[in-house]
Amino acid sequence: MIFNAGMINRALLLAGCCITLMSTAQVDDNVSEKTVILYNNLKAIQNSNYFLFGQEFFNSFKYSTGSAHGDKTYSDAHEVTGAYPFVLGSDFHYYLDKSATERGYHTEAVKWAYRQGFVITFDWHISARNTTSYTCSGSPANLAKNIANGNVNGDRDWYLSELDKVIAIINNDLVVDGENIPIVFRPLHEMNGNWFWWGASCSGFSPADYKALYQLTVDYIKERTTSVLFCWSPNSPVNSTVMANYYPGDTYVDVLGLDMYEITADPFRLYMGTIVDYAQAHNKVAVLSETGYRNDTGNGDAATKYWNDTVLPALINDPSGKALKIAWVLTWINTSWSHPYVPHTGSTTAAKQSFINFKNSKHVVFSDKMANLYEPLLILSTTGNLKTEDVKIQVIYDQRLITVEYSQFLSPALVTIYDASGKKIAEEKTPKNEAIFSLDKLMIKPGLYIVTVTDGVKTLTQKVSVL
Repeated sequence: MIFNAGMINRALLLAGCCITLMSTAQVDDNVSEKTVILYNNLKAIQNSNYFLFGQEFFNSFKYSTGSAHGDKTYSDAHEVTGAYPFVLGSDFHYYLDKSATERGYHTEAVKWAYRQGFVITFDWHISARNTTSYTCSGSPANLAKNIANGNVNGDRDWYLSELDKVIAIINNDLVVDGENIPIVFRPLHEMNGNWFWWGASCSGFSPADYKALYQLTVDYIKERTTSVLFCWSPNSPVNSTVMANYYPGDTYVDVLGLDMYEITADPFRLYMGTIVDYAQAHNKVAVLSETGYRNDTGNGDAATKYWNDTVLPALINDPSGKALKIAWVLTWINTSWSHPYVPHTGSTTAAKQSFINFKNSKHVVFSDKMANLYEPLLILSTTGNLKTEDVKIQVIYDQRLITVEYSQFLSPALVTIYDASGKKIAEEKTPKNEAIFSLDKLMIKPGLYIVTVTDGVKTLTQKVSVL
């Protein structure tokens, strides 16, 4: 696979080739190094011209069954396209309210996805006290209000005990090789709707109560974990009033999301633009945290064509450019009791091809186009009047060569290869329009490398993956 700056490009000016990393995440300044790296990478991605594609439980549910499965390498999306979604969504509800066997399936699915370098995000359809329901209609009266305003009827004690269960999963179950898996946690989502017990208009629950509940949740979790980024995600429609009423504050949010199903271009761009503007102004990451098409009562063609026919044009053809300034797009679970949010082996040829076309767009990233996001994506840039197309990098495996071809540079040009740590491993100054490096002579191992071309006036830096 060739990995170049057309895939990763951030509009920052560099002096030569360098690495710029923030020291901490936004909310918790004690998170692990890999959590910080993930956050920095998500920031770089949201400022690119592409986004990651994700799905809830993509490797522990499949459309042909109504139950979770234990084959963590199986994915409907992979069966159709040959690649995996790069974001795995999970839900603590399925850990706490389902069987131990199912919990194990989801845990192993997360561990496998992390080992591939994928992003892991969790929501939580938390069941209300003394119920198995997370809806407003099925919850005790004033539950959220009672938690937010003290310990009325012992409701806060109950809620904190539920948080303790989630914290135990994060700290004890979501561990690989002795390290906690970084997650983007999306608690208390869709708060501006009226369907969840923590939502608007549920038992007199006010926006101030919601903010207090969200802040309590973040404060409690961050004091007891080192691997959590926090995502706040209202449902559409979103406007300045929703942001003013429900946004819990910059010290409680790393990622801003939008949940919106059955999108059409104009309202989606308006609402996504609100989220992106807010994220940019507050130095956050923006995502489309849930979407999909739920109105397909036929064979699933409409639901699976939704991606290439609706979502992709809404994102990439936005005249303002805002809709594309997101790190990922995530859809919901493929199961027989839900919807075919992505095509599966039983889908029609037309549906499969439509999804493959979506996956193959240069703006869409599945597992075949992205590196491990727990390693730094070096910030790439162009200086002067150059475009990324002015440098073409090929890795020729049958001849074990890296060929760097370039144009629009003064002669001679200096071509340099750095490893992921920034260490120079090869350099050539040449009057030609190409430089050729031997993988074997340089003893280049599989991994990520940076190639820089400069003529002293203009500089262009690209990233290449050597397999």
